[in-house]
Amino acid sequence: MRLGAWRVALRIARRDALRAKGRSALIVAMIALPVLGVTGADVVHRSGQLSPAERVERVVGGADALVASLDPGRPVEQAPIAEDGAFSVPPRPDQPPTEEQLRAASTDPVTLIGSLLPPGSALTPARPGPEAGATSPEGLVRALTTEADLGDPIWRGRLDLVEGRAPSAPHEVAATRAFLDRSGLGLGATTTLQGLERTPYTVTGVVEHPGELGRVELVARPGELIDPLSTALAAAGPAAEKPPATRSGWLVRLPSGAILDWAAVQRFNAHGYTLTARSVALDPPPERAVPYYRDSFRSSDPTPERNTRIVVATVSGLALLEVALLAGPAFAVGASRSRRQLALLGAAGGSRAHVGAVVLGGGAVLGAVGAVLGVALGTAAVTVLRPVIEQVGGARFGHFAVRPLDLVAIAGIGLFTALLAAALPAVQAARRSVTAGLTGRDTVRGPSRWITVAGVALAALGAGLAMYGASAVPRDQPGAGGYDTRMLTVLGGSVTAELGLLLCTPMLVALIGRAAGRLPLGPRLALRDSARHRSRTAPAVAAVMAAVAGAVAIGVYHTSTEAANRRDYEPEAPYGAVQLISHQDGPRLAEERAELEKQLAGLGPRGDLNEVDYRFCDNCSSTVELKHPVVRHGLIAPPHLAAGDVNVLHNMFEIHDPAAEQALAAGKLLVFDRSAVGADGRAVLVLRGGGPVRPGEVPKPDLREVPVDVVLVDDPAAAKLAQGLVLPAALPGFGLDLAARSTGSVWLPATPPDRKAQQRAEAAAVQLDRFARLRVERGYEPKSDALTLALTGFAGLVVLGAAGIATGLAAADSRQDQATLAAVGAPPRIRRTMAGLQCALIALLGALLGAVNGFVPAVGLLKSRGGGFGAGPTLITAPWVELLLIVLVLPVAAGLVAAASTRSRVPLGRRLS
Repeated sequence: MRLGAWRVALRIARRDALRAKGRSALIVAMIALPVLGVTGADVVHRSGQLSPAERVERVVGGADALVASLDPGRPVEQAPIAEDGAFSVPPRPDQPPTEEQLRAASTDPVTLIGSLLPPGSALTPARPGPEAGATSPEGLVRALTTEADLGDPIWRGRLDLVEGRAPSAPHEVAATRAFLDRSGLGLGATTTLQGLERTPYTVTGVVEHPGELGRVELVARPGELIDPLSTALAAAGPAAEKPPATRSGWLVRLPSGAILDWAAVQRFNAHGYTLTARSVALDPPPERAVPYYRDSFRSSDPTPERNTRIVVATVSGLALLEVALLAGPAFAVGASRSRRQLALLGAAGGSRAHVGAVVLGGGAVLGAVGAVLGVALGTAAVTVLRPVIEQVGGARFGHFAVRPLDLVAIAGIGLFTALLAAALPAVQAARRSVTAGLTGRDTVRGPSRWITVAGVALAALGAGLAMYGASAVPRDQPGAGGYDTRMLTVLGGSVTAELGLLLCTPMLVALIGRAAGRLPLGPRLALRDSARHRSRTAPAVAAVMAAVAGAVAIGVYHTSTEAANRRDYEPEAPYGAVQLISHQDGPRLAEERAELEKQLAGLGPRGDLNEVDYRFCDNCSSTVELKHPVVRHGLIAPPHLAAGDVNVLHNMFEIHDPAAEQALAAGKLLVFDRSAVGADGRAVLVLRGGGPVRPGEVPKPDLREVPVDVVLVDDPAAAKLAQGLVLPAALPGFGLDLAARSTGSVWLPATPPDRKAQQRAEAAAVQLDRFARLRVERGYEPKSDALTLALTGFAGLVVLGAAGIATGLAAADSRQDQATLAAVGAPPRIRRTMAGLQCALIALLGALLGAVNGFVPAVGLLKSRGGGFGAGPTLITAPWVELLLIVLVLPVAAGLVAAASTRSRVPLGRRLS
């Protein structure tokens, strides 16, 4: 066709679009919505990609560099930005320490760093403090601590003050928004920290880490929090609870004209320090010059990233497929309503190409409008919702990035989708004879058998290919796009099976129409009308099938994964058990137990937990364990012997055996693991630690193995919690310097306490022992899956939307038939019945096909994931509630809504010929 002919076709298409405003608005909305979503996702993704300058600013703030002590005295290797990766190099046995290592081990860090920096450099401490419990109206909130002078511009970009004022007086702190939300506090409120209970701190401002908005942290002025808190925690806590050592850091201001290059970074690395310099981040060295890239063992699991890419690609492709399938019938109905105009065009000398160009021009006009509108609305939506998006994503944008090439490509895809949707109606309109168009009598053709046969073959081939890829294709074979061959085979087979079912849809619709002969008038007319107009029914059924298939696939995968996780879950105590974990002893521990029983009523008998220790010298002890012939895997706790009474046997190990209770009361050692007991009925105690030797004492061996008589109570579940149980009073009878060390208590109530009661009880216990913990075994708790819920909701909307759109198009297309029925005396309810049954038919057929097809990728991916080292058998579990909702409830609801929203009476038309 010539360019002039396309201009005429586009002009006619534009006038038709303006004439049928409702149908045009529907098509524009269907095109614009996915374009809006993809545009928003692209803007968010591009805005979240930090430039080197933005990346280093979040590390060094307004400083020129950040120095951190990774492992002074040992060489380290790092990436140009140390936060991207750094590690210390293990020393070789035959290699003496270097001069740099000796100097770093014997020199004050500040002095050493000053000597490695250009003269005149200034250092600002930037070290993290210990984690501590902060009081709140509901109890305690665990929070990180740090110190910073928020009025100094050196912190800007690394730690920003966003609300209130910076701490300017003693006992003032700033808090992150995450801390305030979790604690329920606000500006002007006070809180105290464990270890510093006599010092209330007032919250004066809100701060944030731009790259970690969810960080729960308190920020004080330099010198007012970290040292006092570390001293208090180290002095009050037992050895097992002392705060871990933190890496010291310093922000560096360089004198005017000074810079730090990669050689300076390597000098710091030779002394055991990392250096993140702004100048190096902006002009990084080549990768071959960075030893970290050569020596680091980068074994990050790409599975989450791949899964994200798969989901994004699947959802994007699914959205475009839905648009093509749903907009296609709209173009077909438009072409049908304009068949007389198109026939006049042919009668006036227009060719079939001209007729098809008018319908295709409608796709171009409406697609362009929808694409441009979607791009504009998507960009505007991100602009308006930017604070919310940043908060949900947990990080601020580096900048608001709008890339014209990306937006042009997205708009082009939207336009292409509209053209694709209009292509089949254009071909059908071009093939329609002029006589049929002028008289309004179209011939109905049966579905192609060859297409149906091809669809069945593709469905079988795709299902077989997916199962073959899941079971026979080796793992980790390189494929394309970052996916291995197994994953690509499974996905390719799933897509092939879905395309096969799409080709079978017209035949299925026709078969349903043939089976309508024995039905009453309303259902018979509805089914036959749907079968006669397959050009609008089949795409709607296919759209429902595609959406339901995606939702069912994700649902089956998630449900099966949850079932496998539930199967593999290892409880730390019987269900409902309440554990008080405390390292206190004597009156303080008794007070904690009494307070806990006061806060939580109905706990039942208490069992006091202990671990058996070997005291090999004054203030020296080690944990006693049993010797095993093989290394045990899957243990809940490290190998140890528990000490306690019969209540511990009941509450902790859930063993109710009279023989075991009698043996325990008699002072026998109960062993839960059969492999730890020899053929002679004895087990071997392993005692480690020789200890210091005083003058005149005989040194004890560093390792002793002592056989003892035991009673076997074979219980694999109990063996994962402890190797055995003995009465504390029976330990002196072994004559091995054994003692019971208290670790807390355990109760087993009839029903576990709720979470609010648990929080109140733990807060009360912490008032007596700041290191106490309260744990309630609630069994496996499934995680909420936002993706499954989102796709299920998306599928539900598509089921209702596709069925409703197809029903509305059918009603608009069959007005003449409805008028004829009314003229011959058909009751008004016939129109409602036809609309409701047509809508329910489309939704039910599409949901059934989608449910069947959704199992193919889910089963393939589950079998592909299973079978690895240490993995259990693959579980295939169906989400029956979701399937029932999608397959039965939604089609019935769609039919009822369609029937209720359809007018019973239709105005009679006047025959024109």
